Amino acid sequence: MSDVERKNELDIVQIRGEIQLLSQKLDSMKKNDLFHIQKAIDGINKVLWAVGILLLGQLAFAIKAALWS
Repeated sequence: MSDVERKNELDIVQIRGEIQLLSQKLDSMKKNDLFHIQKAIDGINKVLWAVGILLLGQLAFAIKAALWS
């Protein structure tokens, strides 16, 4: 085997290792990070719905007070 072939083989092994590492990092992100981000977004949505309902109630109270005062 020539030096060029040996070097190419070593480069291929190195590239395969880097691809496997990237694959592991992507799996970790999909399983862990995205789950936590989705959980945080769900919490924000709940807060926004609660604020919206409170504002709607206050608006209804203001309209009632304006019409019957």
